[in-house]
Amino acid sequence: MEEVTQQHNELTVETGRRGGLKRMAQLNDQERSALGRHAAWARWHPKEAQAAKERVEQAMYLLQQALKDKQLPLI
Repeated sequence: MEEVTQQHNELTVETGRRGGLKRMAQLNDQERSALGRHAAWARWHPKEAQAAKERVEQAMYLLQQALKDKQLPLI
């Protein structure tokens, strides 16, 4: 059982690594830098990062509801 879990974890890690490399290849230097800054900030300030994420999710929900109800003009 231990060997199967170890193989599965290695495969998962390798798949994730390849996906990350492919994603980074599609981004320019400025976008990669912004992602890195955000990741570092989220790592060192997890409570603030979670609060920011929740605010964005709430704003997106309200915007979707307003567009659904046609309360906002589409520009």
